[in-house]
Amino acid sequence: MTKKASMDIEKTILHKEKESKSRICFPTGSDLMDIQVGGGVTKGYPAGRIINIVGDKSSGKTFMAIEVIVAAYYKYKERMKWVYDDCESGFSFDTKKLYGVEIMPLDQKKRTKSKTVESAYCNIRLFLESLKDNELGIYVIDSLDSLNDKEGEKIADEQFTKFKKRKLSPQEKEDKEKGSYRMAKPKYLSNTFFPSLSDLIEKKNALLIIISQVRCNLDPMSFEKYTRAGGKAMDFYCHTVLWLASVEDIIKKGIPVGAVTKAKNAKSKTPRPRRSVFVKLLFDYGIDNIQSNVDYLYDILTPRGKLIKNPSGEWDGENMSRLNLIKYIEEHKLEKELKKRTAEKWEAIEESVKSKRTPKYQ
Repeated sequence: MTKKASMDIEKTILHKEKESKSRICFPTGSDLMDIQVGGGVTKGYPAGRIINIVGDKSSGKTFMAIEVIVAAYYKYKERMKWVYDDCESGFSFDTKKLYGVEIMPLDQKKRTKSKTVESAYCNIRLFLESLKDNELGIYVIDSLDSLNDKEGEKIADEQFTKFKKRKLSPQEKEDKEKGSYRMAKPKYLSNTFFPSLSDLIEKKNALLIIISQVRCNLDPMSFEKYTRAGGKAMDFYCHTVLWLASVEDIIKKGIPVGAVTKAKNAKSKTPRPRRSVFVKLLFDYGIDNIQSNVDYLYDILTPRGKLIKNPSGEWDGENMSRLNLIKYIEEHKLEKELKKRTAEKWEAIEESVKSKRTPKYQ
């Protein structure tokens, strides 16, 4: 890279960071993901937006949502408010031990657990309206798949009553009711949930994170192999739809201690959509930002996210193994410099793939 090209990239980075300071952004806990989802240098998720995190089991969905809350808490301190809606009643992370902050009350009775899309809407709205002008908020739904709708619950109760009275067999119930309420949830999401909440969120320094489970796509007219609940409304109203896939386990002494996760920006309302990054998650630590940055900066991973043989890198003239490099950066508190170099490489790649074309309209 020429000196001029390097200076141009540095100017671009400084301009983007100066621009990002004029608006509230929620960091992800990963420098790479901040750039990816923000469409620029180390931004993160912009406030006033709806985010959808999609993934199969063990892909790190909950970890990703927790990290956003924790990173925002340490950035904005007492201004930060949040609610983690444990719809599935499956939250078991000891975040106090992991991050030094309690995301969910230990007392199960004090936890927010929406059962229907209607109750989730009310809980989110109450939270958003409770935020003061100087406060920032994050609301997480984990997950949308576990939410039913009132009509569905009513019919399910009626069916169960009939079943107990032996009026209908389970198969007869299904055949009789098929199609009667299965569209209630998508209709509510598209007609009420998303339109109303997106307007309210946009007026607040808040973020709504919706976690979704991967489903096999049974639509014969679709080219996509997988899908998730929420329908087209989810795609339309979400600023970011982030798909996660577990690449492989991180093994230490034969024991899985973490995982490599691929995060793809399947939908993004930024000038740079469809970017992918590999992020390292350690079960007893969270997102390993240093390790993820080092692997990206030194091209230590294959296109499939696997480690190359004998990975190493040079830091200020000294060549080190990957593990020694990570240790050196951490011990010498070089995280900011690593972040800067990572951003510079990202911008250099973006610059190299720009369309060098004469403007179409002048």
